[in-house]
Amino acid sequence: MNQENNKFVCPVDEAIESKQHSYTPPIQSADTLFHFVDKLEYLLPVIEQFAIIPRYCIEDIDYLQIGMNKIAYPMLCFCDINLHKMQEHISFYGGYGIAFSKKWGIDKGIQPVQYINPKSILKEDFRKAFQDSLNAETEDSAQNFLLSQMFYLKAIDGTMERDGESVQKNFTDECEWRFIPNVKLLELPQAITEEEIFSKNTLNKAMALSNKCWLKFDADDVKYIILNSEDEFEKVAEVIKKKRLDASKCDKLISKILIWSEVRRDL
Repeated sequence: MNQENNKFVCPVDEAIESKQHSYTPPIQSADTLFHFVDKLEYLLPVIEQFAIIPRYCIEDIDYLQIGMNKIAYPMLCFCDINLHKMQEHISFYGGYGIAFSKKWGIDKGIQPVQYINPKSILKEDFRKAFQDSLNAETEDSAQNFLLSQMFYLKAIDGTMERDGESVQKNFTDECEWRFIPNVKLLELPQAITEEEIFSKNTLNKAMALSNKCWLKFDADDVKYIILNSEDEFEKVAEVIKKKRLDASKCDKLISKILIWSEVRRDL
């Protein structure tokens, strides 16, 4: 695992395609992956492009005690919270969402987060292994694995910045899944350390300019489109109509729009 100019340059390899395996739907969690944004203007391009663009997101990794407080990875975040428990999540992250089947997400390489108890043996073993990897003279697959594993780790609880304030959260409530793109396709760093986080916006613009790392989908992949209020329905329907889908696909996609202010009354 190399550090060069305070950047981790180890790339995430493409997910290895394996033989098709049978999928067992969950019983206690939703069989759906939801992605939420806090403004309609952020959701409309997703529908226009049939793609979600990953962004470098800052993660607090102080709990790992590996000598770094913050790091940023390119990612997209999803949750698998049941609809009747979704209100708190929507209140925090925004009332505009798009949802896909969990099987679709698994086929796309989306991975559930592992929540770490900072007092656990797992955390301590990871800390020791990561420190050893930084001191190693050569890079090997074990070192690359440690960085890849860190992309999917999160503390059980902690604080988040929201509207300029620090908010205490139990992160396990988020039931988070992550899509980590292979940004080596764009010659971008797979992670940036705290000293380089100032470059995050520039890197995000570079990722938006090329669709190589976008998470793409088709109309049939969409399970729900969630809007905050009824007066936004026509705006989204108009975007869908401009996609020039055949009439049946267009009507079917529009029928998947849920107005959260109405749906929540029945949950």
